[in-house]
Amino acid sequence: MDTKVQKSMQLTIVLELLQPTKRKEAMMFFNVNEVAKNRREIVKELKEGNTKLSSANFKHSRLPSAVKNQNIREVKVLYRLFQKSESKKENLNFEDNQPVCFNNQNFKVDGHMISFPLYDDKVQRFAFPVKKTERFTLLNEYVDNGAEIGKASLFYRRHKWYFAVTIKIETNKSTHQNVMGIDIGLRQLAVASVVNEQGHELNRTFHNGKQVGFIRKKYRSLRRKLGKVKQPKLIKRLGDKEQRWMTDKNHQISRQLINLAVQEQVGVIVMEKLKNIRQTVRSLRRADRSLHNWAFYELQSFIEYKAKLAGMTVVYMNPKYTSQRCSSCGVVKKQQRKRNVYDCTCGHHIHADLNASRNIAQLYNEQQSA
Repeated sequence: MDTKVQKSMQLTIVLELLQPTKRKEAMMFFNVNEVAKNRREIVKELKEGNTKLSSANFKHSRLPSAVKNQNIREVKVLYRLFQKSESKKENLNFEDNQPVCFNNQNFKVDGHMISFPLYDDKVQRFAFPVKKTERFTLLNEYVDNGAEIGKASLFYRRHKWYFAVTIKIETNKSTHQNVMGIDIGLRQLAVASVVNEQGHELNRTFHNGKQVGFIRKKYRSLRRKLGKVKQPKLIKRLGDKEQRWMTDKNHQISRQLINLAVQEQVGVIVMEKLKNIRQTVRSLRRADRSLHNWAFYELQSFIEYKAKLAGMTVVYMNPKYTSQRCSSCGVVKKQQRKRNVYDCTCGHHIHADLNASRNIAQLYNEQQSA
């Protein structure tokens, strides 16, 4: 019989800001670049052994004090991880495109607006309208129900501005023992296998990628035509439309997967690590790889936050050999997978992606019992 354990959970909800005015966007880019400079300065101080830092140590940086102090906290954590990693790099480095971080006292969510301070000639607070999405509705629901708001960050990605808000909520952690393994790919966007403690499959589901492939070919053809007549604005608009469609598709898939997990009393969802997923699209063109990488990350993040809200644990594992291993006898032979089919000498004949998802779930159980 299942029991529920009360548990605090930290959830990050990424909100999309509507396109800011040119003046505001110029200030946002300026602050992003200033944050990168400030973070490099903090790393330099830490390397010299100066650990007791505050905004007063960086007076020449005219970022808001709250932003500088938050930078110090963030960089200290990253610097400790860098030291533990035994990296061969001389020091921790930050690229120019860094998130602008705020503590919970320096930003405000009010209706469909978010306000936070930015620096230009002086520190000013600006309000930005938020795109009304499922995630925005979710954030407001949690805040209305007493969720504790934590830090937040402003960042720029794929020609859009986002504001990620961290909240602390109370959830009921499930103690169910069934495991769902999820294999994510191109021909099948997601294949899930639910297994019990003994490794027996209880249920499975496929989310075919044919429709996505057809839609993406259609958009690619349109972009190519627009490129010939030199219409960059229309190309960008088309790209945004394609991304919105893919985001909606990812929401649908993640919701269906979690509904199945709830139905089958799943306690743990296991997925492959993102860096390994990216290897599956290395043969694609650069533009296609970029979109696929974003779509994979987004689908995983949707699955993760919906799973956690349902009280499930989410685990990421290295999927090495999961596509080459027989989920029936355990033998590993690369040549036994031929496109969509895995055909083992033991007589096991199965869809290759289902075989991989079943292996992901079974390997997790094996690791737990080892």
